[in-house]
Amino acid sequence: MKRAIDDYILAKYFDETANTDELAQISEWLEHDSENETLLKSYQKIWTASNKEVKDFQPDVDAAWKKVNGKILVKKKKPNYLRIAAGLAGLLLLSTYIFIKNNQPISYLSLKSEKASQVKTLADGSSVTLNSFSSLEYPETFGKDERRIKLIGEAFFDISKNPDKPFIIEANGTEIRVLGTSFNISARDQNVKVSVNTGTVEFVKTKEKKVILQKGDEALYDSVKDTIKSAPIVDRNIFAYKTKVFEFNDTHLVEVVRILNKGYQSDIILDGQNWSEYVLTTRFENENLSDALNIIAETLELQLNNRDKSYILAKKTE
Repeated sequence: MKRAIDDYILAKYFDETANTDELAQISEWLEHDSENETLLKSYQKIWTASNKEVKDFQPDVDAAWKKVNGKILVKKKKPNYLRIAAGLAGLLLLSTYIFIKNNQPISYLSLKSEKASQVKTLADGSSVTLNSFSSLEYPETFGKDERRIKLIGEAFFDISKNPDKPFIIEANGTEIRVLGTSFNISARDQNVKVSVNTGTVEFVKTKEKKVILQKGDEALYDSVKDTIKSAPIVDRNIFAYKTKVFEFNDTHLVEVVRILNKGYQSDIILDGQNWSEYVLTTRFENENLSDALNIIAETLELQLNNRDKSYILAKKTE
């Protein structure tokens, strides 16, 4: 008596998601009739031809056959038209499985940060550092042709390289397309700013409005003017909230405080007025915030105090 195999199990076998019990069923089915080897190869051909998601998927059916079944002698028999009809029905079921699998809607998860930044590793190994008061929408698993996520706020991206599946970030009506690189996106209002740390980034509003950015470049999409303009990165601390490396060169103290507050998600306050004459030249690398502020206070001869989780820099009184 002929033994049939569940087409869904075969589909999982080709998709490399079959469990141990399902692999055992395939092995028993192959051992039951040597003609099943030919049928398995027919299934594999339609799977390879139909499954567009796995472009480089070229399974070695002969090797797989030997692995699950050992040595089998193939006997020549007359055509079994009932078996052919069953095979065609199986191919149709496999094709249906492929279509459903490749066209399932992608559901998105959400990550929101408050005052502190958050780090998220995505399904492809890419890393996202979400700055304060920002949100990220991302799929649990990426689709067959692209890796697409959505950003509101600011984030630093370190993208795993995959030439066959571009990484796309949607931000305020723009798209940032990459294959593998690291960069920062600021999209806290209707404008969008992209700053590239490594690699190459395509920044797109429309087919006519797009720029290619290299390491050290940045571009701003101006929503009012509806333009994208690129230039070398001016703010050397644009990545500091991620890298915790801060560089100041004759920088006004007011600006220093603003950058440190952003980088450490802290609350540093300048007590008093007339700070325009206070400038700082220094570099902090992975420095504890309190230690950095003590260095600033000592360098500029200021007084540092703590109050209600805030740091207060004040001028010394004689």
